[in-house]
Amino acid sequence: MKNYDKEIELYHETLYEINKRIEVIRDHINKKNKEKYLVIEVETVCLQFRKILEKIALLSLIANKDIYSQQYEKFAKHYHAERILNDVSRINPDYYPVPVEIVKKTNDMYELVHVKSGFLTKQEFIKIYEICGGMMHADNPYANRKPIEDIQSNFREWLIKICNLLKNHNMRLVGGKIMLGAILARADNGLPQVVILERQDD
Repeated sequence: MKNYDKEIELYHETLYEINKRIEVIRDHINKKNKEKYLVIEVETVCLQFRKILEKIALLSLIANKDIYSQQYEKFAKHYHAERILNDVSRINPDYYPVPVEIVKKTNDMYELVHVKSGFLTKQEFIKIYEICGGMMHADNPYANRKPIEDIQSNFREWLIKICNLLKNHNMRLVGGKIMLGAILARADNGLPQVVILERQDD
């Protein structure tokens, strides 16, 4: 099996950054930090959500660095999350993180069980990205006003779903048995952990 140390390092760094942005959002939700004006408060938090979603989209590029290296110039300038996801899916249909639960079995072995609900779906990903992207632009005075309070009321649910997606997840590499297994934040030190997993035919 090839050496995936660089991919692991980059994946770890990206999850670390996502964690820090999650902390910022959580502090705003819990009112530890707060902007003076509501619209600026919502814009500030939406920017962090947007950055997190972009990083989630780019996780697939990191996990499959060799194959995507030819696309680097395109993706480096390409910050529209839905288009990134569409492009990545053409190369690797398994591009989206798969949330899992680690279950201990009776024989002291552990099994990874797919989480069925409560995490950020692809459809929700695109919807939230579009909402947050809309907050990055100045209001048109002749258009309908943005529903600022309604957007803010969704922040806690969005954050929970993102954390449920990434808490424990797998990212399958293109074309085979190899995938990355990742923990967003370990219980003992709060840092991400990334390992290589190889599926056995049996």
